[in-house]
Amino acid sequence: MEKLRLLFLLLFFLLFWGCSYILPKEKRLKKIALVIGNENYVSNRLQNPIHDATAIAEVLKRMGFYVLLKENLSLNKFYLALDELKENIEVDNTILFFYFAGHGNTLNKSSSEEYLMMTDRDKKVLISIYKLYDFLNSVKAKHNIVVIDACRDYQENYLPIESHKNRSYISRKRGDKEFKNFRGNFRATFVKGEETSLPELIIHDDDSIGLFPQSTIISYATMHNQIAKDWSIYDKNHSPYTRALIKYLDDEEIPIEEVFRRVRIELIEETNRQQINLEENSLEKNVWLVPKKVENSLFSPI
Repeated sequence: MEKLRLLFLLLFFLLFWGCSYILPKEKRLKKIALVIGNENYVSNRLQNPIHDATAIAEVLKRMGFYVLLKENLSLNKFYLALDELKENIEVDNTILFFYFAGHGNTLNKSSSEEYLMMTDRDKKVLISIYKLYDFLNSVKAKHNIVVIDACRDYQENYLPIESHKNRSYISRKRGDKEFKNFRGNFRATFVKGEETSLPELIIHDDDSIGLFPQSTIISYATMHNQIAKDWSIYDKNHSPYTRALIKYLDDEEIPIEEVFRRVRIELIEETNRQQINLEENSLEKNVWLVPKKVENSLFSPI
């Protein structure tokens, strides 16, 4: 009987040791974030993007992210921020979180391609989301989480002009009170009878092929052709989308898709379906920002 018990213990030890050897503990992923709040625009200044970015940065830091917090980026500073971010990314071993709050628009009615507005003082500069695709494809993080809190609406008064460098737009802010405090940049063509020259809008890097990055989820604060409110009825210091994201982002043991679903329910309730966040997703496995507790499990989560 004693020999049988010893044999059983030996077999149990070998089985446990074998499983531990076959399934070693996964290497801990780095967590890196670039968080941008753009609000100091020449026209149609916003109220809350810096509040939103600062709050998101604080949540991410508590979750173990190394955070680069940037405010009011010009085109040049945007590229410098991407360079700084790249220096901190470990190929195939990083969860990369990118957050942008500010003005945004689409430039073609039938296209969902988003453009993010920088805060250059001499020009109005838009950067295509496809430029961010190119960056993510080049740095090859393990997983990418992108959050865009900006309008995605199309304005029919965009006026395209061909040039040898890029397509430019003659523009100025629309003065309609009902459109103020939204995260889009409203423009109009020349008003009949006026001869004032309006500033030129540069569309930067809109020639990207737009290859969606691997293992990436992008959450837009709105669906295509919707506007994003700059402040919540429950908190004037945050947009409704970011207010909900702050509430749910660090929820424990849920995948990131569930985080955005909870945000969507909150946003639909507050805005009566006037604003609904939408995700584009190529994630190849579940991603937990606050991981599942699997230290005592023989199997890794998928």
